[in-house]
Amino acid sequence: MKFMEDENSNHLEDNQDSSRWVNNSGDEVDNVFGFNSSAELVNGRAAMVGFIMLILTELVFHGRPVTSAIFGIN
Repeated sequence: MKFMEDENSNHLEDNQDSSRWVNNSGDEVDNVFGFNSSAELVNGRAAMVGFIMLILTELVFHGRPVTSAIFGIN
């Protein structure tokens, strides 16, 4: 039983060392939340995903509104 506890504690320590916030330069980020350059990167990437989904939706439904195409609401 002691062996399993030691193995699990080592595994948790490894996870804490390997998981961290990293910016585009590969540097560790200390301030993750709030108004900073990391938040700007995340928001920009989320916006890019949103625009791609918008374009794909327009292509799939041939320009019809999503509410009309899926729910029948016009």
